[in-house]
Amino acid sequence: IKATFFSAGHILGASSIYLTSDEGSFFYSGDFSITPQLTVEGAAIPKLRPDVAVFESTYGDRLHSNRQGEEKRLVDTVRKVIEEKGKILIPAFALGRAQEVILILKRAISKKELPEFPVYIDGMVKDVCTIYENHPNYLRNTHMKKLLKGNHIFTDDCVVKVSDHAMRKKIMESSEPCCIISSSGMLTGGPSQEYAKHLFSQENSFIAITGYQDEEAPGRNLLALADDESEEKLFTLDGVSYNVKCGIGKYGLSAHADKSQITSLVTNMAPRRIFFNHGEAKVIAGLASDVAKEMYAQIEVPSNNEVFEMNIRNPRKQLQREKLVSMGRHDELTSEKLQDLRQYIVNKLDVKKGYTVEELFELWHGTDFNQEQLKCLNRLLNQSVYFKHDYKRTYIFHPATDDEIVETKDSGVMEINEMLSYANEHFPKETGLYKTGARFDEKMAILNFNYPLMVKAKYTLLIDEFEQKTGWSVEINDYCNVNAAKMLITELLDIHRLIPGKVSYYHDTDSFVVKVSELMQEESIANRFYELTGMTLKLEKEKAVFINRQDLGQPGQPMEQNEAFKLIDLYFKDKDHQIYRKSIKKNGSQKYIELSFITGQIGKRYEEQIRKLAETTGWEITINSMANNFELNALARQLLARYSVEEFGKISFLPGENSMKVKDVKTSDEVKNLIKADFLEATGITIAL
Repeated sequence: IKATFFSAGHILGASSIYLTSDEGSFFYSGDFSITPQLTVEGAAIPKLRPDVAVFESTYGDRLHSNRQGEEKRLVDTVRKVIEEKGKILIPAFALGRAQEVILILKRAISKKELPEFPVYIDGMVKDVCTIYENHPNYLRNTHMKKLLKGNHIFTDDCVVKVSDHAMRKKIMESSEPCCIISSSGMLTGGPSQEYAKHLFSQENSFIAITGYQDEEAPGRNLLALADDESEEKLFTLDGVSYNVKCGIGKYGLSAHADKSQITSLVTNMAPRRIFFNHGEAKVIAGLASDVAKEMYAQIEVPSNNEVFEMNIRNPRKQLQREKLVSMGRHDELTSEKLQDLRQYIVNKLDVKKGYTVEELFELWHGTDFNQEQLKCLNRLLNQSVYFKHDYKRTYIFHPATDDEIVETKDSGVMEINEMLSYANEHFPKETGLYKTGARFDEKMAILNFNYPLMVKAKYTLLIDEFEQKTGWSVEINDYCNVNAAKMLITELLDIHRLIPGKVSYYHDTDSFVVKVSELMQEESIANRFYELTGMTLKLEKEKAVFINRQDLGQPGQPMEQNEAFKLIDLYFKDKDHQIYRKSIKKNGSQKYIELSFITGQIGKRYEEQIRKLAETTGWEITINSMANNFELNALARQLLARYSVEEFGKISFLPGENSMKVKDVKTSDEVKNLIKADFLEATGITIAL
């Protein structure tokens, strides 16, 4: 099977995938956007010939407004609110939409379309902006170049991150006009709810909705008041009713394709079998009906958990790439001979085109090669002055220009890919190096360690040696690897039979706070955590949850949603297995509660207790059959560490077999059996080692 990923344009790193094999071809669009955005380019999907294809349908029932027009409307609204000395809240999805809004406002300020004024970013938006800046290769070229020179693209003197609750409170109490961009985008939680509650009563303030709003989301209910001309506009949030006096508006900054763009992609590919998903039921049905009128295909509108089997009798022929004219060389392609290969491309072929390792080998020898030869050539190319890799697609190589060759030879600085490869060899496992990057123009290596404070304290000599050997300066990312820290916290608590509750990370103070059911050995645990990470850890006892009898609701009526959740939490507080998520779902007009455990098998162990909870709360309660892949992976790593297993390969969840697999585990059969038994008890599924 061959898998090819294409940029989907939706958000940073979004991809569509194309699978081809002898049995047929399959295309999965994922969320995609044809329209270029300020952060990322539009989708880049070539002419493909899939037998089966799945397309998203989020906006399959509408055509988007002109993007530039919507951006201008938003800027005009912001200007008006600032001129009236008000505040404007823009609730935005932390991933993607918030970054777009920030750049829209920064561009308007730069062009003098807006005065300079404070723009505050809050919630998860802050962390996601950092993630965007850590991945410049996936952004538009203008942003990539700025980031590679060491500049920030989101924050500046005007755009500031909200550091804590005290700053948030100061912003709300201040009379200074400002704009606040905060998650969540649907007002379902996060700081945006807090800001909204404060702004509801201010006539000179405004709430601008810029993204999709779920049917049950507070944001959708708030939008319904936008055209309400009555004197009193009542809106309920968290059980409290507010008289909304601030302005409300919707602005179309969608990162999804609209109906015409979806239809265009479908008809361009002309698959024999089409599935539409990721949208409201009536939207998907309408889109499928309209596409069926334009083309002949087997079009499916699947339901949740519905399974389809696909047997393709006559797979479509795939488009073939242009055949390369080989040099026909039979001698080994060495680092010195890469100069000859480069010269052949410069003289005979398209020097602007990029080439894969396979294509470069084909140009030299022909098509007869194996994987070991390709690995060797890839290593040579990464160390060569005669080729440079594409910054956005690092598997593509371009012939270096004459000037680039001279500059590299004279600098005495290690080639970028050789430097990145050397970093992974130079820093031992205990340093926790998990990601490397670089700002090429500054010859700056960007190193990401699990615990940067610990590395700066213990490994300064190792860093100095690296700089001397490579000629590159080192910049260490100040953010710790939160997932690694959470796993470590779980391991430290597990020693004392403590189960972690909510874990919070505070970057400004380099500290973690974890909720536990009881306090014991706090100092010992915190000291060990500091020794391993250089950060502080505080254990706090979880507050008890009390349910009043009067909150249980009347016979035949379901309990109030939040009270039902509290009762469920109270019941599972001391159980061996925790609930990872409680969700309100809808089946037609009927609402129900869905509980998600680490696996559906664990949920089934509590079927009888859940049935009793359903009777008590008056809610229908179901168990999510899907497994929590992230938690399964974390548990596998935790068990491997508990039994001192240091050498192991890739950890994978196998959905078809509903099991986990860890490759290349180096330990005894006795230890493997202990790990398997513990994993089965904790998850209800097996793990292959």
